[in-house]
Amino acid sequence: MAFSELSRPWRTRGHSNPRGGLLLCHGFTGCPQSMLPWAQDHADRGWAVELPLLPGHATTWHDLAARRWQDWYGHVREAALELSERHGPIAVGGLSMGGSLALALAQDPMLRGRLAALVAVNPGMTLPAVAGAAGLLAPLVRTVDGIGSDVAREGVVEEAYERTPLRAVAQLRRLFSRTRHRLADVHVPLLLATSRNDHTVPPHDSDLVAAGVGGPVQRLSLPHSYHLVPLDHDAPQLFETSARFLDRHAPAAAGGAR
Repeated sequence: MAFSELSRPWRTRGHSNPRGGLLLCHGFTGCPQSMLPWAQDHADRGWAVELPLLPGHATTWHDLAARRWQDWYGHVREAALELSERHGPIAVGGLSMGGSLALALAQDPMLRGRLAALVAVNPGMTLPAVAGAAGLLAPLVRTVDGIGSDVAREGVVEEAYERTPLRAVAQLRRLFSRTRHRLADVHVPLLLATSRNDHTVPPHDSDLVAAGVGGPVQRLSLPHSYHLVPLDHDAPQLFETSARFLDRHAPAAAGGAR
């Protein structure tokens, strides 16, 4: 697939008095395009939004195959630190692998006190058992089918790789396992949004998150969407619920207006 300008990193511009800082994290093999409606909605509500492009994404699958989970996590961690330096305690939202990254940020001792609230949409926690052999199979079977465009709305296409490198799947499995086993270290308030008809991440993964985190959880069921909720039918409900949740749990930046 040819990636458009919508796949590039995106940030709010022109807000002299932002509501606060919001970091958004996209999913595995995707790019910021899948998160742009959410980013733009919350920017319009006054948030200073940072939507980075994760390493190895929106280039080629060969690039993704050369990356480790630490590259993805390190990138969002640096973005979180920089955003919190400007705006104080920030909010973090993520979709799929981005949800796992958001939860991993809340587990990081160096970010304690810098995160005020999380919004995780269909966060990944597990992979099929066969993924356990991804690293061993990668030299023989370099890629499998892509996982993009799991959307119920007709005509909507995600900008994502058409092939998924197995080396990257092995790294994704390590990220999920690490995050899942440290869920009890997540103490900030969490809005957990789950699609009933997700063909990419099983809804049970959200149940694992709800049962495992150490802080308060608000659940949101999304009955009319598949995996990519920000591009799907339930996007307005997600955005409105996210905005109310963050207003309740994330303090306004110094000088910022609610």
